[in-house]
Amino acid sequence: MKLLHFSDTHLGFSEYHRIDPQSGLNQRERDFYAAWEKVIDTVFEHRPDVVVHAGDLFHTPRPSNRAIRVALEGIQRLSDAGIPLVMVSGNHETPRIRSTGSIFEAPALFPNVFAAFSGRLQRFRVRDVDFYCLPHCSLTEELEQALEALKAEVESSSAPRVLVSHGAWTSKSFYGMGEFNEQRLPDLEAAAGVSFDYIALGHYHRCIEVKQNACYSGSTERTGFNDHGSRCGYLLVDLESGERVFHPLAVRPMIKAPAMDCTGKMASAVYDELEAFSRTVPEGAVVQIVLENLSDDLFLRLDLRRIDELFSQTLYLEKQLFRSAPREGDKPAASAIRSLPVEFEAFLQKQAEGGFDMEKMRRLGEAYLQE
Repeated sequence: MKLLHFSDTHLGFSEYHRIDPQSGLNQRERDFYAAWEKVIDTVFEHRPDVVVHAGDLFHTPRPSNRAIRVALEGIQRLSDAGIPLVMVSGNHETPRIRSTGSIFEAPALFPNVFAAFSGRLQRFRVRDVDFYCLPHCSLTEELEQALEALKAEVESSSAPRVLVSHGAWTSKSFYGMGEFNEQRLPDLEAAAGVSFDYIALGHYHRCIEVKQNACYSGSTERTGFNDHGSRCGYLLVDLESGERVFHPLAVRPMIKAPAMDCTGKMASAVYDELEAFSRTVPEGAVVQIVLENLSDDLFLRLDLRRIDELFSQTLYLEKQLFRSAPREGDKPAASAIRSLPVEFEAFLQKQAEGGFDMEKMRRLGEAYLQE
């Protein structure tokens, strides 16, 4: 059996208050939709036996109508073609209050879609292979119960088996994203006392093998500068041979420049160095620059609009300025210079899992900012 394993598509993610001129959507939101659509297109090129999505299909538990439509259009294409899709919910789309329902109830209605989203283990038999699906569990007790159920379910079947789960693998190394609600996964084979032909993991935004038969596929787009060095893409997995091949996606460049030590520098020297670096930056990139050890005089003299002009080809430039410590041993304070729309978008991201009407908040906020 051949699997296409991908994860962390984060549909509905938006940032930087930049608009795609063709669609009128937030440009980063459109980027995430485009990455999802590319993966769906490649399914029809590779023709795997089963497609596996290992969580965080959406960026929030209450995605916009547009994000839902994009997701369901792709899922319907797979369903209509008779290509099974096995999927689990991740921490980003799992509601804190279960009584509000899960967005995964919608894709679960499609033929050939096998979705686990209720905080418990579910087993699906797909083309003579058992898929054991462990979604995000909000409570430690739920995860413990799922591990007990996993052992019992495996012992009752002799079919080939694949485990699909979403969370931070904690055996030997820690593969977390620093999110307060991320699920910490032990070595699931050791914890349940069973073995699997393959373990498809989601949550960590880099493609990496955590053990011989267990991999994160990585994300299909980058949600922040912590992902800047990672490749986005998906995995093709052959269960019989054990072969795994990572296929990168062409996505928007995200560049985190090495910090510039500004000790003793004049403003002109800073501009010259930034201009030289800007010539290496491709069109449409998202870029972060860090200026360290700025004297008070240099901090006041720097023209931030001129720096923006040096990077006019970028989609977005994040500038972080750190003043020199006034006394030995003091730590410099960060002054991340960001626009009000960007700060408002960052505020919205922090409220994403609070059950608010995010689209209404965004519309109201943008209207106020434009006044």
